[in-house]
This record gives sequence, C-alpha cells and structure tokens, in this order.
Amino acid sequence: MVVFSAHAADFCSRAGGMIVLATRSGRKVHVVDLTFGERGESEDYWAGRACGSIEEACRTRAAEAAEAAAILGASIEFLNFGDYPLTMSRERIDRMAGILRGRRPLTVVTHWERDPYNVDHEETARAVRRAATIAAIPGFDPGSPMLRYPAMFAFEPTIPRNDETGFQPNQYVVIDEVFEIKMKALASLQSQRKLVAMYTQWAEYRAAQARQWSSRPVRYAEAFHRTTAVVGAHPLE
Repeated sequence: MVVFSAHAADFCSRAGGMIVLATRSGRKVHVVDLTFGERGESEDYWAGRACGSIEEACRTRAAEAAEAAAILGASIEFLNFGDYPLTMSRERIDRMAGILRGRRPLTVVTHWERDPYNVDHEETARAVRRAATIAAIPGFDPGSPMLRYPAMFAFEPTIPRNDETGFQPNQYVVIDEVFEIKMKALASLQSQRKLVAMYTQWAEYRAAQARQWSSRPVRYAEAFHRTTAVVGAHPLE
C-alpha cells in the first residue's frame, strides 16, 4: 500500500487506523509526504515564535511525521514540494509515477478530489491519479516492470466541511482495536495539537454511520471512497 499525503499529518489523521491494520496483517505500507505543511498546517509551531523559520518548521514536521509513521508501522519519504500553494509540474508527477513503478502497490490511498477549503489536497488527488495512469503505461520508464493499476481509495476531505465537498463514503474501516495506536501517532504531531480531539470526534461520527450500515457494535471508524471498480465472480456477496 502506498499512501500519498499532501501534508505531514494527513496520512495519520485520515487513514492512520487503516495503516495500522494493514501493517499488523503483514502488508508493507509506504507513505509519500508531498509537503511538510510547514506554512499552513503547523499552527502550533508558529504560535508564539518570534523567530521561527520555514527551514526549522520543515525539520520539526519531518521529525514528527517520521515518528507518527513509525508508530503506525509504515515507512515514509518526503518530497518537500512546498505547501500553500502546492503546485505540480511534469517533473513532479513523473517522480510520483516513478515511486509507484518502483513500489508496485496493490492499493493507493490519497485525498478526495474535491476540497475547496484546502486546494493542496485537490492538487494531490489529481496528481496521484495522473501518476498512477502514467506508471501503468508501457512507455513510462521502459526498463522497469509496468504497474498494474492499483485499487484507489480516497480518504476524508477537510472537516467539518465535508458536506460541501461531495465526499460520499462507500467503505468504512472499523478501527476499534487500533484506535489508541492511531491517537498515539497523532499526539506525536505536536505542530497540530488539535488533531487528537478532532479525529476522535470524527471517528465516533463515522462509527455511528458504520453501525447503521452493518448493525455491528462499532466504536471508531474511518471512512473512504473507493474510486476504482471491484471485479469478482460473486457480486452479491
């Protein structure tokens, strides 16, 4: 599994439970962090600092994200594309496609395609789709094996504004057994201390929906939209 995260915390806040469940089951999970969120998503780093710097913010966020990924059991790399605004070029998309060619994931997880309150997320979603398409064509990096187009999942857009993004979950992941691990990872992201309370509330909200869909005693859940089709012999199962 490869998880593309626009900023240093997104992979953990939105898909941390899924990542722990995957790594516990023996799957390899690799996080690709496009930016550190050094400008727009490090409010607790900047608070009260008279002489902070972008460079120091990047180093701080990198250390926090690396710790969070380690707690979840995932590897992580940082592309340092710069945030607010995150912009994409042919070279950057090719670099992402190269990561996919090299790692050959069965599953890719990233942002929902519409998030007008955080356009970095939208840029990431579009770039990941393009990179996956490029990595799956014969003429990209002919010396390496082609990528089979992976199953694609989108996680939560900016909350609490989901109603304006068109995000409609079609898969819920029950994270009861790993919720505390996710919270421990989130707590390591000290440049955004609000995340623990915010994503506890949201996990309970998604669990309420999951209970209605399944009649299972769910306490915490993460919501995703699968953007690729499911193919099987028994469609009614």
